[in-house]
Amino acid sequence: MLSDELIAKIGDCIDAMPPKPASRRELDVLVSRIEGKIRAAQERGATYAEIATQISESGYPIKANALRIAVQRRRRQRSDVKDPGRRSAARRSPPRARDSGVAAAQPADSKRT
Repeated sequence: MLSDELIAKIGDCIDAMPPKPASRRELDVLVSRIEGKIRAAQERGATYAEIATQISESGYPIKANALRIAVQRRRRQRSDVKDPGRRSAARRSPPRARDSGVAAAQPADSKRT
């Protein structure tokens, strides 16, 4: 079953595999530079899949989900820069344990007497 011809065919298929993005940083650089164009394409109705296909055909292999995640990561970074005082959900303090229900029923700004 395993012939020289089959081994050569498998080797050729492996050689023909497209390269993957080198790193997350490389993808972040790409997205930061063309973010406006990506947003404009989306406003015209393009999907992440269509944009990823166009980028791949231009010579940089990328999947739609990787593009979506990179764009969302970039938007989060930009919103953190715009409002440094805002705390993200991940950095919020954990919820406090509830009392027996007495304190929970009172508004937060009311004073106990």
